[in-house]
Amino acid sequence: MSIAAREAATPTQRAIAEQAHRLFHERGYSGTSIRDIASAAAVDPSIVMRHFHSKAELFARVIGFDAHFTPRLDGPLETLGERLVEYLLAPEHAEMRRTFTVLLRAVDHEAIRLELGQAMSRLMVEELGARLEGADAMTRAWLVSAQLMGLVQAWDAIEHESSTGDGRTRLVRLYGPAIQQLITPGP
Repeated sequence: MSIAAREAATPTQRAIAEQAHRLFHERGYSGTSIRDIASAAAVDPSIVMRHFHSKAELFARVIGFDAHFTPRLDGPLETLGERLVEYLLAPEHAEMRRTFTVLLRAVDHEAIRLELGQAMSRLMVEELGARLEGADAMTRAWLVSAQLMGLVQAWDAIEHESSTGDGRTRLVRLYGPAIQQLITPGP
C-alpha cells in the first residue's frame, strides 16, 4: 500500500490511491488514465479529480519517492561514491528502484519532471552540495544525482549480471569511482 493510501482521510481516497499506485506501477504514467483509476476504484472520475486535483499530483503522491529514497550522506566524503552505489543496489532497496524507474519513465511530463527534480534536490542534492568544496559544488551534487538516476535506468539491463553479492560488489567497484570523482575531484 502506498503512503498516500495509508494517509488517506477516507475509504474512497484510500481506494483511489491504492488503485492508482497499482496501475502506475503496472502501466506507467502515460499508460494510466484518470478513467482507468476511477474504474478500478469504483468511483466516478470527477471524484478522483476532486480528491487529487490532477493526474500528475496523484502520481507524485502515490508513488511516494520520498519514503523510499533516503541515502545517508554523512560519513567520510572519500568513500561516499561507493556507499551511494551500494545503497542504491542493495537487495532491500528493490522497491525503491522500481519506484524510481516508474518516476524516470514519466519525466517527459513537465509536472513529473519538476516533482522528481524537487525530490532529488530535497533528498540529496542540497545536503550533498553543502558538504562539497568548490564553486561548482551544487553542480557536482546534481551530477551525482544524475549518475545515480542513470544507474537505476541501466539496472534493468545489467541486473542479471549483478544480482549476486559478487556481481553487486563488482558493480560498486566499477561505478563508485565515477561518482566519487564528482564528490572529490582530482587535480
